[in-house]
Amino acid sequence: MPRLLNRFPVKRAGLGALAKRRPTVAVPGNRRLLGVVAVVVVIVLIVLIAGSGGQAATPPATGAAAIVPGDALAYVHVSTDESRPSVPAALALAARFPDYQALRDGLMTRLGITGPGVAVDFATEVRPWLGKEVALAVFDTPSSTAGSLIIAAVARRRAAERFVAGLPTDGSASYEGTRITGHPGAGDTAFVGRYLVIGHSAGIRAAIDVAARRAPSLSEDPTYRRASGSEPAARAVDAYISGTGVTRLLLSRHGVLGVLGSLVDQPTLQGVAVALTPATGGLQMQVKSVLDQQLTHAVPTSFTPSLAASAPAGAALFLDAAGLNRLLPRVLSTIGIGARIPGLLRKLGIALAAQGVNVDQDIVSLFKRESAVVISTHGSAPVVTVMARTPDAAQTRTVFAELEEPLERLFAPAGAAAGQAPQFNQLPIGQVVAHQLILAPGLQFDYAVIGHELVLSTSLSGIAGVAHHATSITDEPAYHLALGNGPARVTSLLFLDLSQLLSLDEQTGLITGARFLALKPDLERVHAIGLDSTSGEAESTAELFFQIP
Repeated sequence: MPRLLNRFPVKRAGLGALAKRRPTVAVPGNRRLLGVVAVVVVIVLIVLIAGSGGQAATPPATGAAAIVPGDALAYVHVSTDESRPSVPAALALAARFPDYQALRDGLMTRLGITGPGVAVDFATEVRPWLGKEVALAVFDTPSSTAGSLIIAAVARRRAAERFVAGLPTDGSASYEGTRITGHPGAGDTAFVGRYLVIGHSAGIRAAIDVAARRAPSLSEDPTYRRASGSEPAARAVDAYISGTGVTRLLLSRHGVLGVLGSLVDQPTLQGVAVALTPATGGLQMQVKSVLDQQLTHAVPTSFTPSLAASAPAGAALFLDAAGLNRLLPRVLSTIGIGARIPGLLRKLGIALAAQGVNVDQDIVSLFKRESAVVISTHGSAPVVTVMARTPDAAQTRTVFAELEEPLERLFAPAGAAAGQAPQFNQLPIGQVVAHQLILAPGLQFDYAVIGHELVLSTSLSGIAGVAHHATSITDEPAYHLALGNGPARVTSLLFLDLSQLLSLDEQTGLITGARFLALKPDLERVHAIGLDSTSGEAESTAELFFQIP
């Protein structure tokens, strides 16, 4: 899919304008089919990116997967059944996103379908014959570019045939009794069962073979069936990408696609299914990963989340996990904040080990149990606070007290003019004694043991927030809406208050990247995001909620 996406200036956007306007796109006569392709691609991409809203209990039509080759790298499926409440609700919700118009215009421009000439009107020429589903399949090819097929359900065959017959052609051919029509400057077309298939002739021939049961279909693939079998009936969009697809289409990419690949990739991954479902107050997303049961792999530790009650209200980010030492660097990089923190932690660990500290046994082991990271603000500065559940508070105090001398040696200036010498202070915060290491003006490291929790922070305000908060993050309505109905035991839990994260000054270094900043106007439409994940030996499932007021 990235090869296909390379053609488009992809931005996060909405689909609402399509519900309000039915534009007539002026295109040259030999590009009318490209107009249809563009409309379909816009529907698939924008709905996938923007999500939907509303409620529905009727499952979508899903027959398109039955003519997709079983070895497809990726498959995106969109319900176009307007009798399902989730479909018109998707259009209405997406209207809130400001970048839809620019995305649509950019897609059409890059596809070369704008300009004077014959018009393609979706409302009068496509909608009358379009059925209840549209899909995009991406499959492997011998070249470096992945092939693709657009599969559109046909509700009125004669109307669809008249439309295709009115398009400029450069000849046709027959394959196993099915006519494949070529179109200059556009893809080929063929009617395969009750679908109009658009793409390169090789891909169309593969779909014909699958429909005739001469080749296996995606709908019969065991991994696809395992991954998609529990998708909510109310979904508006579903997608699937194979393990090979993750490697080829996502991992080499930058930006959002690369982030997605890094999050789902693991050595035993066979395939991932994603479903977007309308929900009260926003959008629910289910991400289910299917793992190879024949290969040995570590199953993440599940736990009953408890540290949220210790996190002060008003936090911009709260991440609760067992094995935070592995998860934190990935999450910080994924959301585009704290890009320098993971590297700093690695360097600190190496340096402490060189000073004779058993980093894994004395420090890292504490974060293999339930532990959490909180990002909040103190004035205009971000504060990063880490909490870890410790079984022996006295032992933890001893371990960290013994770290003070190695840290002091580690950060000692090389010469008299090299800078300020490290300074340790002990400061009371109410009934709690906080330990403070000042490395330089504005750069410090604070910690305290509060009950059975180790609290580390970049500011004393982080220690005070945990020690003396009047209300916790669990008291916030947005937290309850995003995570209040989650499972009792999880392998990780994440809450993001995007309204706060986006308010952080980019000069702090916590929000980085031109691509991230370009998405900011659309991200501002999302108030909060909640995620909880569960894992087993054969699969893992993440449930996300996007609160869109």
